[in-house]
Amino acid sequence: MALLLGICCCLPPVVRAQKGYTITGIIKDNYNEPLISAALRLNDSSGSMVAGVVTDVGGNFIFPDVQPGNYKLQIQYSGYREENRTIKIIDQNIELGIIKMTIAQTRLAEVKIKANALAVEQNGDTMAYNAAAYKVNPDATAEDLVRKMPGMDLSAGSPKAQGETVTKVLVDNKPFFGNDASTALQNLPADVIDKVQVYDEKSDQAQFTGFDDGNTTKTINIVTKPDKRQGAFGKLFAGYGDQGKYSAGGNVNYFEGNRRISLIGMSNNVNIQNFSPQDLIGVSSGGGGRGGHGGRRADAASNFLTDQQSGISKTNAIGLNYSDKWGKKIDVTGSYFFNDSRNVSDQEINRLYVLPEQSGQSYREQDETVSHNYNHRFNLRLNYTIDSNNSILFVPSLSFQKNSSQSDMFGQTLDHNGLDLLNSTDNSFQDDQNAYNLSGFLLYRHKFQKKGRTLSLFANGTMSRNKGNGILMADNTFVDTSLNNVIRQSADNLVKNQSIKANLNYTEPLSKKSYLQIRYGIGYQTGQSDKYTHNYSPLTGAYSDLDTSLTNVFNTDYLTNSLGMAYRITAGKLNAALGVNAQNAQLQSDGLLPVGNHIDRQYNNLLPYAFFRYRFNKTNDLGLFYRTSTDAPSVSQLQNVVDNENPLQLSAGNPLLQQDYQHNLRLRFRSADVARSISVFGMLSGDYIQHYIGNNTIVAAADTLLPGGFTLAKGGRYTTPENMPSYWNINAFSGIGMPVNILRSNLNINVQAGYERTPGRINGLINYANNTNFGLGLTLSSNISEKIDFTLSSNGTANYVKNTVNTTSDNHFYNQMTRLSINYIFWKGVVLNSDITNQFYTGLSDGYNQSYYLWNVSIAKKLFRKQQGELKFSVYDLLGQNQSIQRTVSEIYSEDVRSNVLRRYFMLTFTYTLKAFKGGSAPAENIEAPDRMMPPPNGSGRPGGNHFHGGGGWH
Repeated sequence: MALLLGICCCLPPVVRAQKGYTITGIIKDNYNEPLISAALRLNDSSGSMVAGVVTDVGGNFIFPDVQPGNYKLQIQYSGYREENRTIKIIDQNIELGIIKMTIAQTRLAEVKIKANALAVEQNGDTMAYNAAAYKVNPDATAEDLVRKMPGMDLSAGSPKAQGETVTKVLVDNKPFFGNDASTALQNLPADVIDKVQVYDEKSDQAQFTGFDDGNTTKTINIVTKPDKRQGAFGKLFAGYGDQGKYSAGGNVNYFEGNRRISLIGMSNNVNIQNFSPQDLIGVSSGGGGRGGHGGRRADAASNFLTDQQSGISKTNAIGLNYSDKWGKKIDVTGSYFFNDSRNVSDQEINRLYVLPEQSGQSYREQDETVSHNYNHRFNLRLNYTIDSNNSILFVPSLSFQKNSSQSDMFGQTLDHNGLDLLNSTDNSFQDDQNAYNLSGFLLYRHKFQKKGRTLSLFANGTMSRNKGNGILMADNTFVDTSLNNVIRQSADNLVKNQSIKANLNYTEPLSKKSYLQIRYGIGYQTGQSDKYTHNYSPLTGAYSDLDTSLTNVFNTDYLTNSLGMAYRITAGKLNAALGVNAQNAQLQSDGLLPVGNHIDRQYNNLLPYAFFRYRFNKTNDLGLFYRTSTDAPSVSQLQNVVDNENPLQLSAGNPLLQQDYQHNLRLRFRSADVARSISVFGMLSGDYIQHYIGNNTIVAAADTLLPGGFTLAKGGRYTTPENMPSYWNINAFSGIGMPVNILRSNLNINVQAGYERTPGRINGLINYANNTNFGLGLTLSSNISEKIDFTLSSNGTANYVKNTVNTTSDNHFYNQMTRLSINYIFWKGVVLNSDITNQFYTGLSDGYNQSYYLWNVSIAKKLFRKQQGELKFSVYDLLGQNQSIQRTVSEIYSEDVRSNVLRRYFMLTFTYTLKAFKGGSAPAENIEAPDRMMPPPNGSGRPGGNHFHGGGGWH
């Protein structure tokens, strides 16, 4: 951190620009696709190199500040024939237009070059990893390859890069199964990959205009080898084991130039899941402590957005991905995905509350849930280039979902460290939901004749509908036995949400290095939530008695108008922008049942944003990013109706909520020593939220009468959302990757530290949960040969939680995961694999502190002449110790959850690998590519969502 601050202080106050002319052009292949990271070398008349650049995401290049004279331009790209141009500069800029390169048809014979492949390169805002520098087994996937790369972390199930979650994986700059990052990495073989690039992807509109709007997503772009882009490849497998266990599936990919078709499928009952956020409608309705995990970090559904569903699942899934170029003007990518999953979850929950006037109160729960979820999901991306100055991008998505679940739960609230029983509930809950989600955006882009002058119109719309029915049967007991009751209820829920947002952006060049942007935006979103609850009537034998205290009809509308202006400057190594949006927002809500009420609020805010990037050289850069935003409360947070799904833990919305105001600041440093294959990165980030929507929780010390006539019995919990004092956090993350030549391996070291301050109101007092955490991660991965592959990793995290209202609730806990994986191909195609993981927990509740081993081992034999077949015998959880434990901390409680898991089983699996490529070309030797300059914001630099990816070099 001191290094980052020192670099900031040492930045030169003035950046001087040299005079000269420019040489620009676009490099493409025979399919009219841009070649990204093609290497260009400009030589003078004597043959000496004057300058070198590489092409950007659109295949564009620019040589700036070239003096008059005669030059020779050389262009190279891995697997393509070299192109040469003679250029003469007198008194004007040179525009070469489109230069097309052709694939080399013959391999270089009798040429042997022995050199270590460059492991990592940094070109502008892109970190590029050379796949050839990381040796993996012949059957490895993209996930196995990426796991070895510096700054990459796949330990949590979803990929992270440089400390941030990867939300998109592209293949040759094209989406692969929508935005499902895990699916792309698991189904692409490693041996077709040339480079793996990591960068922050800007919105499509920001790419076109050249102005950073502050909204970026961490993206991985997988660049395939040129000789692997014509043909078919894939893998099919089927296995059966003891206890009726089975697993079958595979993937088949057909690549022919621009046309690419991929089919994936899976069917198993061994908990191999293939979830995406769109597939998880209704997961929060079953298990995990019904009644909700209120607050920012304990939202029930959020646990499933990046991790697999707890419990044991039987899954059937199939997916199809298609990308092509229709004619010369239309690029299209589309995918379809179907997921059918049956899940059995058995959870044990132990929760300790943070209370100001008492200590030792806890909640324990046993929950068994059986759920069935299926989902159809469609994605499409259509980019239409009308002419050289106009284009349209259309990206719709649609999903249909159905979820049904049956949950049986027994819960108890205990006092005095578990000695006294305050209340209990023994209930079952049946839930059925049907939903659809429709969304999409349309972007129109226009370039004027004047370079840098652009106009773009962006429109985004969403529509969702979720209709469900829940039946609750509960037997509840309390200290005051007169409050004991039996509940038999049926609740019908209907939630609708619609939104539309649009903005108009205009950019104007003020000089060769500075630009102005004017932006107008409008947004409207509406939500409707209807809940009708009926009690069971013995007279009619049906759920016919309307319970008005649990019935509510609620609507909300949120309208925003904003006008903004921004200024950007690009001068040599400096790239910076500063802007501000003036926003007016109107929030209206109407409660129609049980009584009518209307709330109307107006908000006026200034929303500044800025970014600053300084490139010391082509391998070292420093970036500072700041943005602000507002967020309106959702219809479920506003609706004032009690949710009694867990009668011991009631919750309701709050119609008096206001919008929050968020600040986000990020400082990032990246460096790569190409010659020594060392990469270093560091990031410091922070969030500050005003009017933070947190939890107001009442834990009843005695029987308490709530609004609406409910009695909260002693030990019961009632939670509503409320605007709190400010929330904030700060996180630091740094890493270094380097080769360990003596071991012929690569070493990655990650260090992280964070602090989070979360406010919440408990029994009328504000509690601040202050969570400090430290983490250290080490990964040593082999780079010996394709026959032996091992990875040794260890990641430990320590958490220290302090509460302001009751220090007796403070706690600290530690978790460490250590993993050793070995894959060894030895005698006559026999493959031995061993994967052993140790999970260590300390500082948790009694009975949850564990140290256990999950050991999976297999032996396989390669079959057939080309060894495309494999017969494998495997044992899962050889020691029979597998467990699942999770710790959650909020401003209200700390909680430990133990879930059921798969235990030891055996399986015999046959796998067939398909590889049929047409022709091929020898990859050129890759060397250090010269620096590249970012083009001005005229739309040519980042067209239609393309991104920088790696290519050739010099022989």
